[in-house]
Amino acid sequence: MKLHIQSGQPCDREQLRTLLLDAADELAGEQHSLLEAKLPWDGHPILLADSQGHPVLVSFEPENSQAALVNGLAAIEQLTAALPWINQIYDPLEQQQRPPKLLIVSPEPPPGSKAILSTCPNLGLFSYRVLNINGDTGLWLEKTSSLSTSADSQQRRNGTCPSPVQAVPQPTTDSNTTALPPLSKEETAYFQQL
Repeated sequence: MKLHIQSGQPCDREQLRTLLLDAADELAGEQHSLLEAKLPWDGHPILLADSQGHPVLVSFEPENSQAALVNGLAAIEQLTAALPWINQIYDPLEQQQRPPKLLIVSPEPPPGSKAILSTCPNLGLFSYRVLNINGDTGLWLEKTSSLSTSADSQQRRNGTCPSPVQAVPQPTTDSNTTALPPLSKEETAYFQQL
């Protein structure tokens, strides 16, 4: 049997939801349970339970990774507030009252996710690609372990390396004043228009 793999056409939110439900083993493990396919919060995330009864919230967007992150954080806040009630409704959670995991699925890591990922142990990021394999549409999910910006990704594709970050001069302190580095022309113009 020959495999014919091609990049798939971009999909809308509901098509992506269907593909994510089919690929839920990759997100929550093989013994997962589907609790809700479409929660009524912004972005309509998916609620799963992993094999240990841990709630897993999947927030996703077909194009806007930042919206997936913001909607996911808002949904986690609502889910955490409702956790005692949710534990009573869904038997797979076994009333353990565990904090939910948040998984963000988007084409690229959302902006600001590097800072958030370093402080949130229950956050996971996945990038995805839609593939056509022998005429069937599937989803390729890749867990994002090291985060980079889209500019870093573009530089890697072009074979160029980013320039090293220059250290910002530390302000000198004196008993009365603190000296700050001077603003550039662009910064001065920006702050003048505020």
